[in-house]
Amino acid sequence: MSEYQAGECNIGEAEQRRRYALGGVASVATLVLITWVLATDGPMWVLGFSVIPLFGAAEGFFQGRFEFCPLFASLGIYDVSTEGDDRREVPSEADRRADARQAWRIHAYSAALAVVLTLILYVVAYLAHID
Repeated sequence: MSEYQAGECNIGEAEQRRRYALGGVASVATLVLITWVLATDGPMWVLGFSVIPLFGAAEGFFQGRFEFCPLFASLGIYDVSTEGDDRREVPSEADRRADARQAWRIHAYSAALAVVLTLILYVVAYLAHID
């Protein structure tokens, strides 16, 4: 079992599995969108919407990897139990601030990765459609 560490770890194994599942579902949604656009010769601008599921995928995988949930941080709670059934309140204001900083880092990493991957997707799709 993990231990709560302000700004470092606020979820345990069960919550990590949920985050990885979120990342997996969002990855599949991204693939479905890309496949639909390319298979139907749909408008390339629709690929821009891939930034949304890519953000969800990145958030899920980063949260699982970093053992940290930004939503829990914003609610001032943590759950490092093995089963994911022991949510507790963050003990101090200083810990809440540390959690908030880590939450924003995860959001920033996820947004940056989603934008970069979307741009790469556009370039690859464009190059694939050059006659």
